[in-house]
Amino acid sequence: MRWSPFASNPSRSSSSASPSSAPPMLSLLSLALVAAQPVAAMLACDHIVADGTRFDFSKLKGPHSVITAQHTPPTEQNTTYTLDLCGPLKRKGNVPKGEECPNGSWACAIKRWKNADGASGIGQVIPLAGSLENHGGKALDHKVTRLKSSDSNADSQKEGVRLVLQGGRYPLDGPAKDRQDQRVIVELLCDMAREGTEGEWLVDEYDPEGGKSGESGDSGDTGDAPPTNATMAVDGVSLLEAGEKQLTRDGANPALIFESYEVHDADSEFGTLRLTWHTKYACESMADAGREHWGFFTWFVIIVFLGTASYLIFGSWLNYNRYGARGWDLLPHGDTLRDVPYLLKDWVRLVINTLQGSGSRGGYSAV
Repeated sequence: MRWSPFASNPSRSSSSASPSSAPPMLSLLSLALVAAQPVAAMLACDHIVADGTRFDFSKLKGPHSVITAQHTPPTEQNTTYTLDLCGPLKRKGNVPKGEECPNGSWACAIKRWKNADGASGIGQVIPLAGSLENHGGKALDHKVTRLKSSDSNADSQKEGVRLVLQGGRYPLDGPAKDRQDQRVIVELLCDMAREGTEGEWLVDEYDPEGGKSGESGDSGDTGDAPPTNATMAVDGVSLLEAGEKQLTRDGANPALIFESYEVHDADSEFGTLRLTWHTKYACESMADAGREHWGFFTWFVIIVFLGTASYLIFGSWLNYNRYGARGWDLLPHGDTLRDVPYLLKDWVRLVINTLQGSGSRGGYSAV
């Protein structure tokens, strides 16, 4: 018997300063570069770059789930694997404590069981990936591979990207030898006929909050709640067959496909969830279309900014090495730059006087 417990959802420096002091401009530049490093390490689903090709998966923002079934005598087991490519999963407030992955999880597995006498419960809650340093896991360390440039001959025939999300661990506490690192490997494959939401189940634990889960795709498929036992299908095979099988609606061809969950992968280092996701947003033609937004004005601003920054940095370096300048004296045309506020003040005063006019004095000023 197939079973599903889910419901529907959806000051200017002195020139006598110490010679050993670093040039302010160079110090500021160094600080800016250091500050930018954590930002660069973050995963932005609207700007995923693989081998020079940019992909935008922001249209797939929100929770997306696959549900599997497995015959585990004397129980039947259902597992919901939920993933958000664009940020941490957001749980609804009415979910009981202990039935959710910790805050910061980007992917989560919830395993439920039911035995013959009707008793049921939650067996495992596994944080598969995310920024979980504060919960006993690790940082979200993602890796992106463009399939066309992959070393694998099989992969090089595909169009899309392979995205690896890490950071998960199960359990999150206890002896180190008993804790297993977790990861999710998603192959996003080009399919111009699919949005990427077709054939989805909607589970009620997660808040879509701006996500596209459950919205109509190109096929007009809006997604459904998990069905009753009478209409449950497991890719046309009996649930008594060994292994974990994805639950699908009758006749449905889901865009997000469960491949496997390996408690110990080939390297015995990770518990690994493997998914395949068919979507038009993995097509390189869609990535090329995104580049068209970089118009003349954008390039003009970038070039002006880079030119100005290069001029200031090179001029500061030249003044420092040639004249031993410090502070404002480092900057090219430093005297002029220091006078800019006063020049602006005089200009504003002139504009105000011009707009106010000479009043009723016939052009003469009061003495």
